[in-house]
Amino acid sequence: MGDMTSYLKFKTLLTGYRPYRLLQAAFDAGVFDCVGEEAVAADVLCRKVGWDEAFGCRALSALVVLGLLEASPTGFCLSKEGALFFGTGAPHPMGGTLDFEKRLVDSWDLLGQTLKTGERVYAASEKSEAEYKKDLAQYIDAMDEAARIRAAELWQLVKPDTDQGRFVELGFGSGAYSLSFLEKHSGWTGALADLQDVVGFFAEKRKHHPAFSRIGLSCVNLLDDPWDLSGCEGANLLLLSNLVHCQGDVETLGIVRRAAGLLAQGGTLVVHDFYRDRGEAGGMYDLHMMLNTYNGKVYTVGEMRAMVEEAGLSFAGDISLPSGSCAVLARKA
Repeated sequence: MGDMTSYLKFKTLLTGYRPYRLLQAAFDAGVFDCVGEEAVAADVLCRKVGWDEAFGCRALSALVVLGLLEASPTGFCLSKEGALFFGTGAPHPMGGTLDFEKRLVDSWDLLGQTLKTGERVYAASEKSEAEYKKDLAQYIDAMDEAARIRAAELWQLVKPDTDQGRFVELGFGSGAYSLSFLEKHSGWTGALADLQDVVGFFAEKRKHHPAFSRIGLSCVNLLDDPWDLSGCEGANLLLLSNLVHCQGDVETLGIVRRAAGLLAQGGTLVVHDFYRDRGEAGGMYDLHMMLNTYNGKVYTVGEMRAMVEEAGLSFAGDISLPSGSCAVLARKA
């Protein structure tokens, strides 16, 4: 039985690309836009998306096996699980994520060459200002889709001790974590800092959010030393989410040290990310950083503990989130 279990895991690893390719093909064709709670006849659905009916029906049946569609005598509709991510009114739409994921496949094709050379091989082409802003918006939207799910998980597990305080997030991206926290804790104010283009994108897209009026925004390159972040001082809770994996040890330690300096006495630093020793997701994400950044990496919880302690904070534990990421907590005595 042990051998069979091992083989099943090996087979899943070996053929893991197949479900993704089917999902991507169905998404690109518009299958999930054409189905909903009401069943659509197979021939009608194939005709709408431009698929050959015989081959298309086989693909639709495979989507049923994956749990994204349901089959009935009258055709196909979204399953309960599929309706979470696709279709009108999906609570957690993943269209942006799928669009962005297509751009990452090319870098993974260069993994073998990257391992031989010992440095990043894959590099994006030069972009115009308009192309850069378009790509930035696509990236932020894609990250937001996952962030909104993980934000709900994080703030379910990490809760402040008081009804009032100052919340700070550095490198906030879409702002999903900050908005989720501030919506949940109406007595808190927020201070957010990121690159100028990210701040501008957030200010325009989230200006009507109920918590926006309680947020102060600052523009900063977090690799600069020192920071000009007077609006972020005295943080009772400071979040670094999906940030520390973007650069190497020296830069990350500098960010952690400077972040610790923004904490109020008794304040808490939350370093939310993937960690190599907390499940398979961390190990794979480390390779993702190898392929797509110049010196980014995924740390272990022990490595991050050493950093927060070197920054003068007390390690307060780590918390694993259901969707695969993890939060390291540290406090300023």
